[in-house]
Amino acid sequence: MSASRGTLLGRVLQEHRAWIWPLAVLLGLNTLAMALGILPMSRAVASSEARAVAASADAAAAASELAAAKSVRAGRDTATRELVTFHQEVLPEGVAQARRLLQLRIAQLARRHDVTFARSIATPETIRGSQLARLQANIELVGRYGDVREFLYELETAKDFVIVDSIVLSEGEDGAAPLNLTLVISTYFKAAPDAR
Repeated sequence: MSASRGTLLGRVLQEHRAWIWPLAVLLGLNTLAMALGILPMSRAVASSEARAVAASADAAAAASELAAAKSVRAGRDTATRELVTFHQEVLPEGVAQARRLLQLRIAQLARRHDVTFARSIATPETIRGSQLARLQANIELVGRYGDVREFLYELETAKDFVIVDSIVLSEGEDGAAPLNLTLVISTYFKAAPDAR
């Protein structure tokens, strides 16, 4: 049976060789074209696609960095505006206004809460390399516990720029005596240009 198949195949090839040989040549040329032209081109296309993906990732990273830089710039601009507003609207203009804030307003606040303003000593300090100076005040007050507590609450929640550096509360000489309150508070003010 295999011999008849071999002869059958030989006979088909012999009878149709006019068609088979050109088809075989075309098949060989097609294989050669694929090997020499299409496969290298497909590799080039794959390489170009990889470069395009990498370029797209780089573009996304650059866009992200740009957005971050814009955000930082916007934050810096906001901080600068808020600092200018703080300097213009919150900080005292000079040592005289700072003294009024730490002594006069504290005395008025004490009076509103039935706390006796005993005495105050204020000392200005220059800060090297800064446009600001500091005024620190040591204030002694006397009052009942509830009044002192309300006074301290209003002092700490006031809109004025006052820093409470320390609070010392001590009892009077006997149990019925009012409490003694010693505050060390400070504020900053714009220093005179020659004070720097």
